[in-house]
Amino acid sequence: MKLLTTLAWRNLWRNKRRTLITISSVLFAVFLAIMFLSMEQGSYERMIDSMVKYSTGYIQIQDVLYDDEPSIDNTMVFDEDIELLLNRYDEEISYYVPRLQNFVLVATENTTRGSMLIGIYPEKEKKLNDMTDDIVEGTYLEPGDDGLLIAEGLANILNAGLGDTLVLLGQGFHGTTAAGLYPITGIVDLKVPEINNNTIYMSLEAAQWFYAADERLTAIIVMPENPKRTNQLAGKISDEIDSEWYNVLTWEEMLEDLLKLMKFDMAGTMVLMIILYIVIAFGLFGTILMMMLERKREFALLFSLGMKRSKLAAICFMESVFITIIGVISGIIVSIPVVAYFYHNPIVLAGDMAEAIGEYGFEPILPFSADPSVFYNQALIVLVLSILIGLYPVYKVFKMRIMDVKS
Repeated sequence: MKLLTTLAWRNLWRNKRRTLITISSVLFAVFLAIMFLSMEQGSYERMIDSMVKYSTGYIQIQDVLYDDEPSIDNTMVFDEDIELLLNRYDEEISYYVPRLQNFVLVATENTTRGSMLIGIYPEKEKKLNDMTDDIVEGTYLEPGDDGLLIAEGLANILNAGLGDTLVLLGQGFHGTTAAGLYPITGIVDLKVPEINNNTIYMSLEAAQWFYAADERLTAIIVMPENPKRTNQLAGKISDEIDSEWYNVLTWEEMLEDLLKLMKFDMAGTMVLMIILYIVIAFGLFGTILMMMLERKREFALLFSLGMKRSKLAAICFMESVFITIIGVISGIIVSIPVVAYFYHNPIVLAGDMAEAIGEYGFEPILPFSADPSVFYNQALIVLVLSILIGLYPVYKVFKMRIMDVKS
């Protein structure tokens, strides 16, 4: 076997230019595939991460009616039974974040806009999305604070600044009128345009007073220690909670429409990837075919000298695999530093492209994923292609007739 491997390796370099061109084509194709998939997967990961941090969390406990009718009247009471249940799974739960959120009209002297008012425990909310680094002006909320932390996009729409007073008007619990004047104590950049243009944060105590919903929450966001075990943890909580009053939802259930959109987009990506793999396959096949045509007389001579067809077939097969392995490894080596750079320094979009992406509610950047699967999946796919193509010379070697070879 060692002799056959040595012969296959030496045969590759009998025509260095052809071998290097083939390796380069595989390298370039693998590099493009990795970059394309890394960018797409990075965008999905960033999108999901933003929605989990700023909106849904991984698991939510809600009133059983809230998901179908998200009204302030369908809020839940955070009682001792719920707290004991969450404490029971303390080892599997990293932390939980209570929230009270509802639609509200916010107005300045000349502008009125519908927004989402979210009541939070400032310290617990920090664990979910530490907004302190994104504060543009003012300060972060403090427990029991009567001020507002307003998103930068909404502040610009309202033409309001730090210290200005906003009029809030909404519907409170059981049809009461919720109204009040609140000063802006901080402005925060929430990155995701759709969220950044319509979000206001208030301390949970102030929000409960505003909505006349004492000790009530719209949801408890539960963040597991291991996000990969989200469904298992949600199942355990759901089994023990009173299903007549409470509902337990995972982020996949709450973002079902977004996931469907992502799957549709991935289908389009797979079409492009299939085209790329076809190009790789034809490049490899062209090289192998040329090698077979050039070496017919050589093969006929080896057969007449007594070389077994199985050994020659094995040599030809290894040649195609060697070319592929060198190209794939080179492509991965070249792509790793490029992906690493863009992983830490995402491409920031500007102009019309940024506006177009912002209209869909996504952050206008192109992040890259450094997930190892992005790299080794390409290696496996191209390796399988090379094995399939490598069967062609094996077939030709066994079917070759010495008398048909012209001298």
